[in-house]
Amino acid sequence: MRTMNRMTASVAATLLVGAALVEGLSGQVANASARTLGMGGSTTATARYLEALSVNPAGLGMPGSGFSLALVPVTARSGLGPVTLADLADQGGKVVSPTVKEAWLQEIANAGTQSGSVGVEVTAFALTLGRVGFQLSTLAGGNMEIGPDIAEAVLYGNAGRTGQPTNLSLAGSTVDGFAVTTASFSAGIPIPSETGSMALGATLKYSLGHVMAVGRDQGGSVNSDPIRVNVNFPSVTFDDETSDGIIGSGIGLDLGFQMQRERLHLGAAIQNLFHSFAWDESKLVFRAGTATLEEGSNTTDFESRPYASAPAVLKTAVDDMKFNPVLAVGAAYDVQPDLTVSADVRNRFGDGMSLTPKLHAGVGAEYRGLGVLHLRGGGAVVTDGVQIGGGASLNLGPVSLSFAAAMQKGSKEDTSIGQFTLSFGGR
Repeated sequence: MRTMNRMTASVAATLLVGAALVEGLSGQVANASARTLGMGGSTTATARYLEALSVNPAGLGMPGSGFSLALVPVTARSGLGPVTLADLADQGGKVVSPTVKEAWLQEIANAGTQSGSVGVEVTAFALTLGRVGFQLSTLAGGNMEIGPDIAEAVLYGNAGRTGQPTNLSLAGSTVDGFAVTTASFSAGIPIPSETGSMALGATLKYSLGHVMAVGRDQGGSVNSDPIRVNVNFPSVTFDDETSDGIIGSGIGLDLGFQMQRERLHLGAAIQNLFHSFAWDESKLVFRAGTATLEEGSNTTDFESRPYASAPAVLKTAVDDMKFNPVLAVGAAYDVQPDLTVSADVRNRFGDGMSLTPKLHAGVGAEYRGLGVLHLRGGGAVVTDGVQIGGGASLNLGPVSLSFAAAMQKGSKEDTSIGQFTLSFGGR
């Protein structure tokens, strides 16, 4: 029982860190500026000050760069689907009817699983001084999927939808979680030009992994006659007895370019041109996660074993938890001195550790004609769905209060995203 509790605590810690520590960019440097989220992610060509640290470091080398500081900006996201939080809210205080249950189960069957995710980005501080900048931030996330039969058991109990005991498969259930802190140094270098402004930029990053867990169902089931529960959910987690809080590390590099010709802005950036991040296998443990429960006979195996004994499916999942390259290109146009429209296309090469869709093609706009109030809005087509959102900044002298929110809707799940930033200087 003690061993099972340790295993449960390891997985729970991963998910709780993801829930409590959240739109992150596709890299691992948190976005300290709410402007990007408010403009639909379309700021590769115009990122300046704090925003340049995570979007495009070339912005630090463009005219106007200077001092800016943000303390503990937070971005948070949560997703659920295909049965969404809105669906659950509609049934609040009611007895869920069989018709609704059947509709939900059909949606889950069509999608393959019911999924839920949480993510958070917290920046301890972000600072720009002229053409250089520094940032310390944490990215954490967790995802869990359950198969259609488990969803049926949750909705109907062990009698199932027919009212009679039935056999259920636990297939399709997965869990993933991670938490990584990154310290970064960015610099922008102006390029002499007689027809406008140009700059190159780079960000050097050092990342430390704190939490990691992966689990995959390998054929669990619930049999009705005789009643028998078979659990087969192997997992790899950090060793909670010997872990010193650092179970992975690596160095990465981002590169960027920006140019401006009168009203036209162009930009490109590649995040994680290389990144050596890897988990320390000596600090990981494998748990078979098997149990057979039946009348008069119960056996369990949640003992920790060396990571080397983990099955290939889990080792592959661990290897995939890294930072993959991301290519972004963007353009913007100043329609008026106080109105800018922009467009971006961004693609991540691989899944890896990220809170965002692999493909993001968006447009956005920012209006600065109301004095102390800047308004923003934007939308995007993303992998398996769409995103729409907006935001605003209240600029009171050197102090800026910025807010942004967005909703991603897809066939797999709907995700709500929110961000708040208190900053000094910059924009």
